[in-house]
Amino acid sequence: MKIGVYSPNWIGDAVLALPFIKCLKILYPNARIFIFCKEWVSCIYENNPHVYDIIPSKKDALGTIKGTIKFGLKIRQIKIDHFYTLTDSFRSALVLRISGSPKTVGYKSQMRSFLLTESIEKSKLKIHRYKKYLGLLSQKIEFSINPYIHITSKEKKWGLNEMRKMRLNKPVGLFPFSVSIDRTIPKSLIKNWIENTDNDYLVFGSKNDIQNGEDLSKSLPKLSIKSICGKYTLRESIILISLCDFGLAADSGLGHISAVLGVPTLSFFGSGSPNITGPIGHKVRIIQHCFPCRGDLCKINNEEVVCLQKISKLDIEDAFKKLTIQ
Repeated sequence: MKIGVYSPNWIGDAVLALPFIKCLKILYPNARIFIFCKEWVSCIYENNPHVYDIIPSKKDALGTIKGTIKFGLKIRQIKIDHFYTLTDSFRSALVLRISGSPKTVGYKSQMRSFLLTESIEKSKLKIHRYKKYLGLLSQKIEFSINPYIHITSKEKKWGLNEMRKMRLNKPVGLFPFSVSIDRTIPKSLIKNWIENTDNDYLVFGSKNDIQNGEDLSKSLPKLSIKSICGKYTLRESIILISLCDFGLAADSGLGHISAVLGVPTLSFFGSGSPNITGPIGHKVRIIQHCFPCRGDLCKINNEEVVCLQKISKLDIEDAFKKLTIQ
């Protein structure tokens, strides 16, 4: 049997799809699982023993109806038996329909039910996103949340060599940046949290974070802190994150990656709900000032958005103690 999974497009959501992949393999141990995803999240699934093949689409490949049809016809050649879409988009359902799979499953959304053979009602309860994905399966599976991103011995050897080049040994990973400004941890807060410490720090981020990463490093000249924002591919960054002692993370894709790798991770939530999109793993602590998040109420009342600004160094130390005794 060939099973297709249309992956979410965001890095964090792709990470939250990994339990679904594992449960599929439990349900269908002899199936070959194919992942169809955007190019930039494909490395999340690399070397996963549950995945038979990854078919990535380039950035603009699905930007037009013509491109969508072309991608669907490409998939048709694989002859997928069961096909699940983890996104709620109309376009993903159209791809599934064009693929010719006899069984296509997804949630009712965007008037796309006629494109699916099984259109499932969403839960009216607010549930975590990884549980939402699991809700597409007809059976409930008992499983443990283990590290799901798999790193080979060759990759680990490469990572250790890179750490030696940087003269670092189990540094603290800093993932302070997010695509949302409201979720990015301000530089002043990070300085307050980590100054006067003896750890090595490694700042991770994308090419868009290069300047912010350099500014953060320069603002703490007395600390051993180095920014590698934009220097490595996402897959290479994943390998280096796996070698960190622990991580301090904004609500971001890198924070999700750190958590599922089994790295002890403190995740800071401002806007957003950790009950829905929080990182998963055995070694994760969520730190949130306002709960539930007041969202735009801060701005409506002409108040400062205080959610992250009110998290103190004492909060960090307390959360870390609880994390290390888990």
